[in-house]
Order: sequence, then structure tokens, then C-alpha cells
Amino acid sequence: MTVKIFRFGEGLLGSVARAVEMQVLNFALLPVHALPLAAALELGRATGRAAAVALPRYRRRAEEQLRAAFPAKSEAWAARTAVACFEHFGQMAAEMLKAPRSAKSRGWSEIVKISGERPVLKAAREGKGLIFVSGHLGNWELGAQWAGRNDLKLTSIAHRSRNARLHERMERERQLRGHTTVAMNGAFRGLIRALRTGSIVALLTDRNPRDTGMLVPFFGRDILTVTTPALLSCATGAPMVPFACLREGRAFRYTLYFDEPIRPDLAAPRDQEVARLTRETTAALEKHIRKAPEQWQWMHRRWKITPGGRERAGLAAAPAGLAERATSGR
Repeated sequence: MTVKIFRFGEGLLGSVARAVEMQVLNFALLPVHALPLAAALELGRATGRAAAVALPRYRRRAEEQLRAAFPAKSEAWAARTAVACFEHFGQMAAEMLKAPRSAKSRGWSEIVKISGERPVLKAAREGKGLIFVSGHLGNWELGAQWAGRNDLKLTSIAHRSRNARLHERMERERQLRGHTTVAMNGAFRGLIRALRTGSIVALLTDRNPRDTGMLVPFFGRDILTVTTPALLSCATGAPMVPFACLREGRAFRYTLYFDEPIRPDLAAPRDQEVARLTRETTAALEKHIRKAPEQWQWMHRRWKITPGGRERAGLAAAPAGLAERATSGR
């Protein structure tokens, strides 16, 4: 997650703006650091509610996408869930400031219960690495700390912030939690190397692809989805593990759910296997979102499929009317 308060370019003015941005961020975080946990969580939720009011465009988008994904639910439910989504991300920000840095600590084990880890640990001992697959759901950063708890390396792609100071701060926090990153440029090769050393590669697959992808079902509608995790699995033989770390109630308590590892069939045609793995992991993400819909990023235009995106992905021409629906985000 990046924070963008100012949008200045390079040079002296840009450097000053980025320095001020960091000071604003540090000042904003002071109350969370100082408050007791319960008060900090309530402040986070209140900040989320304020954001829902201040950003009506995003709140309405969340409501629209919730209604489309859950057609049997009422409009009132969609409105409540949209606001709860903002609350969730506000509380999550407070939680990460209060979370133990080490997953081996007693505090971490009091916060996170784990479901289904035995098959994952068994697969990790095979030495092929693992590909953790999730989305911007629940507290994915907290869930990723599980790797350090079990003395396993974890690698992900680093999306560089425009603010170098903020990026460096985020990198230090990840390193303290035993989390390494590879740069976006040349990321695929870096992730291959990480898997071959037995590392866990963690990827979030619920953002719109920049370049290539494939259409798979997601809440009853086709959606353009990245195939990078499936390609990595087919290239290395590493199993894929869908996971979600979901909050239980309003307290700082989570359950980390692991699905059974999904193994690639290396004898199958590559294109068919990539399609199967992408469909299965996307279906797993949908299943986890349905457990706690208020904990997913409904304000993101996930169902936007532009004609250009289809062309870059090598997909068939869009049916009549799709371009108009894609542009509107429906």
C-alpha cells in the first residue's frame, strides 16, 4: 500500500514534498502508537467510516460491485457491507502498527489461529518451494508472517512507492518480519530463483493485469486474471496454496485458512494446465471472500476489462457492448 499526498516530480520541490509527506504520515500514526489497543482499533474503524463519507465515488462503486456479486442480498446489505469494508481497512492499518514483528512471539500466536497448516508444512519439506496465492482480503500481511514462524523464507514482488523514503521504510518493516522482495522489473526470473531455493513466493492475484492474463469466472462473471502464479508452478513444479487470514469479529483476532496444496500436472499441455490452476485458485479466493465479504477491496474496479487489456492478453474480440460495460466498471 502506498500513500500519495503530494504529486510533485523530481528536483528540489519533489524532494521537499516527499519529505513533508513522510512527516505528515508519521504525525498521523502517532495516536495509533500511543493509544491502547482497543482505542487504536476503534480509531482505525472511525477513520474508515470517515473515508467512506469523504470518498462517495469509491463507496458507491463498492455497493455496485457487492450487489452484482451477491444478487440475492438487499441494497441495504450492500450499503452496510460497503461501509464495513472501509472500516475493515482502517482497522487493519491500526492492527499492523500494533502487530508483533515476530510470528514466533507469543503475542502472534494469541492473535492468529491456523487452520489446515499440516499439508502445507508437508509440501514445504519437499524442497520445490510453495506459491501462496491470495488477494487483498483480511490481513494478508499478517498471514504471510506464518512463513517466518516456521523458519521458511518468503519472497514477493515489491511495488515501488513514488516516495523513496516511504518505500525504504516499508522494506525495513518487511525485512524485520523475515520477508524479502524482488523488483517488478525481471520479477518472474527472481521468483523462479526464489522457488528453486525452497522459498515461499506470495502473490496477490486480485488486481487488474497490466499486460497479459486470461478470463476466468469470479462471482458469476468472467474476469481478466493474472496467470503468473500458474506459470511459476508449471515452470518449477512448486505447489500452489490458496490462503486467507480473516478477522473474527471486531477484535484483533484472526484465523489463517490454508487450502490443500494444488499441484501442477507437468505432463499436461502447458496452456491447459495454466488455465486449470488459474481457475482453481480464483475459485478459492472467491470462496474465502464469501466467508467475510466486508474484508475484501470492493472499491477496486476489479471487473473492468478494457478492449486494450483483452488485446494484450491475446483474447478474442469483445462481444458487442463489452467495451461500454468495461469502461463503466460494471
